[in-house]
Amino acid sequence: MVVNRYSWLMPDSAPLADKDSATTTAATLALLAFGELTDFEQMATNATSAARWDDKIVLARLASQSFANFEELSRHIGDLGRDVVELCRHFEPTFTVLAERTRPRDWHESLMKGFVFDGIMNDFYRTAVDELEEPGYSLAITILDDTRAMEFVRNRLTEDVAEDTQLASRLALWGRKLVAETLGRARHILTDPVLGVDEAVVVDAIPAVTANHSKRMSALGLVA
Repeated sequence: MVVNRYSWLMPDSAPLADKDSATTTAATLALLAFGELTDFEQMATNATSAARWDDKIVLARLASQSFANFEELSRHIGDLGRDVVELCRHFEPTFTVLAERTRPRDWHESLMKGFVFDGIMNDFYRTAVDELEEPGYSLAITILDDTRAMEFVRNRLTEDVAEDTQLASRLALWGRKLVAETLGRARHILTDPVLGVDEAVVVDAIPAVTANHSKRMSALGLVA
């Protein structure tokens, strides 16, 4: 019996049946929709546990925008004759594994998780949306170009890291774990056949993605 040494690179979920261009487009938008729904849940949780009222308000607004993005993506997927719930379920196993392996211990680690994960995944998502036709392409790019959440987290963490060297050291270590886990899962999910993304494109994007991550960490005053 021949054992595939690279089986860990294959997606966790089975490819959807009857793949065509509409399914590929809908699946790509559903991947973004899943990310927006995850962002909504995480930011809503962070808003609930925030100690400062100004943080609560900003995070609640950002969570609301993420859910609005999810709704808009869902409508477009419906217009393509596809079911956003079915498509999101297809991607769920990979996201579940990542969530289980990267459980934050406190509010700052939760913010950092969103900062690292969204930064890396958004860079990779751009490789998946490049082949989309209008209006799906413009919708996806508009969502990916919205940096309000990233800017809030960057400013908030930079403020606290500058005042607490122990927090800075802890978040730097946490960030390294997050980037390793996220890169592995991103490659896993972007090579799902239903998305129609060539694995070579994903591999070629990794150096630029990691370089962008390093720049974001430097902006926090941390070493990647």
